Amino acid sequence: MPDESKQITRIDLQPEEIIRSVKTRFRACNYLFNTGAIWLGVGAILNLLSAISNDRSYFEFAFVIMMIGTAIFTAAFALTLAIYRCPVCDTYLSRFRKDKLRCPSCNAQVKESK
Repeated sequence: MPDESKQITRIDLQPEEIIRSVKTRFRACNYLFNTGAIWLGVGAILNLLSAISNDRSYFEFAFVIMMIGTAIFTAAFALTLAIYRCPVCDTYLSRFRKDKLRCPSCNAQVKESK
């Protein structure tokens, strides 16, 4: 029999706590995606500069920078699948769901209405 004291129910969480939790998780994932995109962009710019100047020393450096960006981007994707979930029912909250204000599984409000 599972320990029922550790299970989170909808009664335990206030709507403000749910919204704050989802917002924090979204922000962490978004920062990682932006960081990965910046590293990829810098690597692409260095790669372009190495092609223009015919200097091979930039090419290896650009390749390393782009690999770092790819690794950060991949980690951001994996982290998004792991933590961007509904705090109530632990369902993955896709960015492409129809109703952005509510969880598709338990109908809990996960975003403030404007």
